Amino acid sequence: MTKTSKDILLIDGLEYCNWNRELLEDAHKGGLSAIHVTLVYWENTEESFVKIQEWEKLFSKNEDIIMHAKSSQDILEAKQLNKIAIIYGFQNSAPIANDIFLVEEFFKKGLRFMQLTYNNQTPLAGGCFEPKDSGISRFGKAVIEEMNRLGMIVDLSHAGKQTCLDSIEYSKKPVAISHANPSFFHKSTRNIDNDVLIKLAKKNGFIGLSLYPYHLKNLGECKIEDFCKMIKELINLIGSDHIGIGSDLCLNWPDQVVMWMRNGKWTKKIDFGESKDKNVQWPKQPRWYMKPSDINNVFEAMCLNGISEKNAIKIVGSNWLHFMQKHF
Repeated sequence: MTKTSKDILLIDGLEYCNWNRELLEDAHKGGLSAIHVTLVYWENTEESFVKIQEWEKLFSKNEDIIMHAKSSQDILEAKQLNKIAIIYGFQNSAPIANDIFLVEEFFKKGLRFMQLTYNNQTPLAGGCFEPKDSGISRFGKAVIEEMNRLGMIVDLSHAGKQTCLDSIEYSKKPVAISHANPSFFHKSTRNIDNDVLIKLAKKNGFIGLSLYPYHLKNLGECKIEDFCKMIKELINLIGSDHIGIGSDLCLNWPDQVVMWMRNGKWTKKIDFGESKDKNVQWPKQPRWYMKPSDINNVFEAMCLNGISEKNAIKIVGSNWLHFMQKHF
């Protein structure tokens, strides 16, 4: 008998939503046990602390269904309390500027994931949109060491290929690519080549599979059967223990925000990111993944498309938990 979300752990390894009660209730009713939420992209140090304060207010208003998770044990406690564990993440290293001491300051506030880059070159590393990837810098190595010491996950989403390879090798703890897909599924600047995935798995790293349309075969028209076929191929490539879901859901935002994500404060020109048709609106989500609770659709589809229930349970949640337990 197939299990339901009430029986299993459901963890989304990344979402960037403009959270309100309606979205939180959808995630709660859908059985989500934990969500890694993006706090910032291009924000500076002061602005990032303000984002944390905004989440603190959100906790106080919704304490019946969400709680702040600073440890993997908190995720298990949230499950027992029928709440969603919220895990903080930065999709860029901009908040720490050139100050390594800020890594610990943000850790004390609950930060548990941080990307080294967001598409562009940073003082730490090279981004995936740069024509030449620098790999990790001296500062990048120092920050990785500090993140390892504290128990903060090094997130290589949006990083260049050489940066990924360097970081996988240099980090003493396993690293994550929280939201991306294999390049064999869809050729995207953001997706990951097989050699990187193999090296990632050999070092006990992790990939969260993305539902963002530009990372999907046929974009918003992607079929769930094709997504499941990709998962089966990925299991054959790297095994089932290194795979989870990092949906990259971006909900309840005006269209201006997608342009903020692409352009930030770094350019006066318009950068269209991965939109080949110069779309300035949010891309259309697949109809089977339009809200947080739709992670259940992926679980059910995996079970119907040749993936064992055991592996499906691991991919929608328990794999993420086991990975996080190696860090915090």
